[in-house]
Amino acid sequence: MSATRGMTTATSVSPYHRTQGSFADHEPGLWRAVITQALMDAASQSRKSEAQRCRSDALHWLLSNESDFETVCDNAGLDPEYVRGRVRQALARGCQWRLPVGQGWRSKAREAAGRQAAYASTHAPSLFKAH
Repeated sequence: MSATRGMTTATSVSPYHRTQGSFADHEPGLWRAVITQALMDAASQSRKSEAQRCRSDALHWLLSNESDFETVCDNAGLDPEYVRGRVRQALARGCQWRLPVGQGWRSKAREAAGRQAAYASTHAPSLFKAH
């Protein structure tokens, strides 16, 4: 409320109107969460009948060419074929969320950089050698 010349007027800001960013800015994250939940359902090892049904439904949805899966991927800003490929890789690993230590892309990049530095230090001509 704000007072103007003795009158009280209501000033409200809609929770849907934001000056810095908007809910639409966060929409891809929501759709990525939908894909993540489907992958978690597909990875479930529960023996309960409802969980097994959810697992089956999630696997079918993640690996099929259904238009709603493609729509969710588009809304998430992801390529549906890329997502399916990653799902197949995760399923092949038993749905481990992380690769074993030393097998990720960061580890491989560090190894390559270390090999390159070691090679350079042993094979580079010395600038300070006496001729």
